[in-house]
Amino acid sequence: MSLPADFDLKERVRANVDIVDVVGQTLELHPAGRNMVARCPWHNDRRPSLTINPERQTWKCWVCDIGGDIFSYVMQRDGLDFPSALRVLAEQAGIPIDELRGGKKTVFGSPDDRPTLFAAMKLVADAYFEQLESGTSNDAKIARDYLASRGIDDENRKRFRIGFSPESWSFAVDLLKKHDFSAEVAEAAGLAIKRNKGDGHYDRFRGRLMFPIHDLQDRPISLGGRLIPAIAARRGEDKAGAKYINGPETKLFRKSHQLYNLQLAREAIRRGGDALVMEGYTDVVAARQAGVESAVAVLGTALGEDHIRLLKRFAKRVVLVLDGDTAGQTRADQVLELFVRADVDMRVLTLPDGNDPADFLASQGRAAFDDLVASAPDALEHKLNRLTEGVDVTNDTHKVTQAIEVLLGIIAQAPRAANLKVDQLMLRMSRTFGLPTERLNERLEEVRKTRARTAAKHRDSTPRDSRARDSKPTRPVNRPSASPRNESSAPQSFDPNAAFLESAEFEGDFGGYDDFAVPPDLSSPPDFGGADFGGPADFDAPPDFADSSGFGEPRDFGAAPRRGANPNRPQPLSGIDRELFETLIESPELAAMAVESIDPDWLESNTAKMLLSAYQDLDLQGRDLTLESLMSVLANEDLKNQVMTLEERVRRRGDQSTQTTFERYAGVVLRYREREFSAEKNRQIAKLASSALAEDEEEALLKELFDAERTRHQMKKD
Repeated sequence: MSLPADFDLKERVRANVDIVDVVGQTLELHPAGRNMVARCPWHNDRRPSLTINPERQTWKCWVCDIGGDIFSYVMQRDGLDFPSALRVLAEQAGIPIDELRGGKKTVFGSPDDRPTLFAAMKLVADAYFEQLESGTSNDAKIARDYLASRGIDDENRKRFRIGFSPESWSFAVDLLKKHDFSAEVAEAAGLAIKRNKGDGHYDRFRGRLMFPIHDLQDRPISLGGRLIPAIAARRGEDKAGAKYINGPETKLFRKSHQLYNLQLAREAIRRGGDALVMEGYTDVVAARQAGVESAVAVLGTALGEDHIRLLKRFAKRVVLVLDGDTAGQTRADQVLELFVRADVDMRVLTLPDGNDPADFLASQGRAAFDDLVASAPDALEHKLNRLTEGVDVTNDTHKVTQAIEVLLGIIAQAPRAANLKVDQLMLRMSRTFGLPTERLNERLEEVRKTRARTAAKHRDSTPRDSRARDSKPTRPVNRPSASPRNESSAPQSFDPNAAFLESAEFEGDFGGYDDFAVPPDLSSPPDFGGADFGGPADFDAPPDFADSSGFGEPRDFGAAPRRGANPNRPQPLSGIDRELFETLIESPELAAMAVESIDPDWLESNTAKMLLSAYQDLDLQGRDLTLESLMSVLANEDLKNQVMTLEERVRRRGDQSTQTTFERYAGVVLRYREREFSAEKNRQIAKLASSALAEDEEEALLKELFDAERTRHQMKKD
C-alpha cells in the first residue's frame, strides 16, 4: 500500500472519530471551560489532570508529561503500535481497512463482517444482562439467588455485566433474527450451533450465568456460561453439561490472545506493576469485590506465550494464582518454560489448603492475600522447591540427578540472547545442589547440542525467500529444489508463523506464496509424460523429459488461478497432505510417530511443512501433540484457520470411516513412500533416455529399476 494511501486512511479515521468518545470509553469526563478533564489512569491522580481539547482533538497529562492525538492515546491506553491503533480506530469509525488494503471485500450483515459480529454479540450480551437485572422470571430469580450465595453483590454483578441465558433453545437466535441478523451470523459469533440434522440453529448457552468477555476497547467479543445447580438438576446429571462453557474461537475471539477482565484491570496493573492471573471468572469477580483490581483470568486454556506478550504491555510482574489442589500444582510445573523463554518476572502463588482465590479472600481477607502475592516465589524457585521436596540433596544422588536434568532441559530452551538470565538460573541451581556452575554449564551445553542435533534432523527444510519469487512465474510447487543440507550443529530455525509474516506486504495480510496459485491434486501420483508410475513402467515408451528437470522440480499443471482468488495467500491443504494432518489431529499418538518418520521433503506445500514444523517444535519442548497445543504455538491466523478447517472435517466425519485412524495414517505413509519410489524411477529413466550411459552402466541401471519395482510391490503387499 502506498504512502499517500496510508496517509489518506489515517486522515479518514481522524475525521470520523471524536477524541472525546475515545477517551470517554474508559474514563469519566467532566467539563472544564472549553475542554474536558479526567483523572489520568497512568499515575495516582487525585485531581483530574488529563485534559482533552475537543477543538484540536488532542489530549495531555501535565503530570506525566505525555499527550498527543487519538492515535497516540489508543497506543498509550492499549499498549499498541501505530498500525494496530489505526486498525482499532478504523473499526470504531466503520472504515473497512482490509478492503482498502486489497483484502477480501465483506458485506455488512454477513458472517464474515466483524462490525456485524460485534453488533450481534453486544445485542445478546445486553439481553442476557437484562434478563438477570430484571429478575422477573422464576429461573432468573434462581440465578440471582445463586449469584448471591457465591458472595457476588449487585455492584460487581453490574460492573462485570453478568447475565442469565434463559432455558430456551432459541432465545438468542430469535432475538438476533428479530433485529435482522441471520442464524449464520449467530453461529459465526459463537452464540448458536447448527443442528446436526436438518436446517436451523439452536442457542449455545441455555440456563446459565453468563460472563461476557470484552476486548481492550470494552466490546463484548465472546461469552462464558456457568452452570446453575438448581436449573441443571432439572435436566438430569447426564444432560447438565460442563460446569463452564466458553464461546468458541471466532473472528472476534481467540482464547490464547485474550484474558478475562483485562479491559478493567489494565490501569490497576500499570499502577501496581503486578498482573494476577487466575483460573476462572468467579475468582476474578471475588478478587475485585475484595478490592484486588489487577486480577485477570485465562479463558479455557493454559497461560501461554501470547498471554505473556499481552500482559507485558502493562505489567512488570506476572503472578500466576493457582488453586491449592493437585491440578493447580501440575499447572505450576508448566510455568517454568514460559519463565525461561519470556523476558518477564513470573511468580507462582499456590494457595494453601486447597483454597481457590474466592475461598481464600472470603476466609482470610485482602491483607493476607496481599502478603502471599508479595512473597510469591518466581517460577524457578517454585520448581526447585517442588523437585527437592523431601529429597536429601547431599546424599540422594539419583533424585538430584533427575532434578538437574529436568531443569537443564527447560533452561536449554532459553534464547541465546538471555545469557544473563541463564547465568543467574545456573548460579541458583549451583547453590541448591552444591555443584560448581562450570560443571552445570558443561552439561547445559551437552543438552543444547543434543537438542540442536534433533532439531537439525527435523528442520532441514526452510521456506524460500518470497522476495526471490517476485521475478518468477507463478507455478505450483511439489517440493523445494535440492540444496545441500546444513551440517552445522546449530540448525536454522523454521518458524511457521514467521514464515508467513516475512512474506506480508503489510500488517494483517499474510501473502507472498505465489507457489500456491494452483494447488496440485495429491490424491494420486501425477502423470509424467504418459508413464504410469503407480505400477510397472512401460520401458518401450519412456516419458518425454524435454520440459522437465526432474521429479523434484515444480511442474506447470496448466491451470489458472480461479477468478477472485488471491494468489498471494496459501491455499487449503489437499490430497494426502490433508489426510495426514487430519489423522494427526484425530490421534495425537500418531503425531508423535509422524514427527519421527515423516520427511518434510515428502510434503507438497509450504503450509504442510509449517504445520509439521510446529508439531516438531512441540515435540522438542516435550509437550503433548494435541490440537490445543498445536493451536497455542500458531500465532498466525491463516495457519490457525487451516487447522480449524481440518478439525471441522474430522468432527463432521465422526466414525463414518471404514478404516481406523492408524490404518488411514499407514496408508498415507505408504503413498508418500510410493511417490518417492516413483520419483527415483523417474530420474533413472531419464538417464536411460539420455543415451549417455555405457552398456554395462545401462544394464546395471535397468537391474536397479526392476529391483526397486519388486521392492515397491512387496511393500504394498506388506
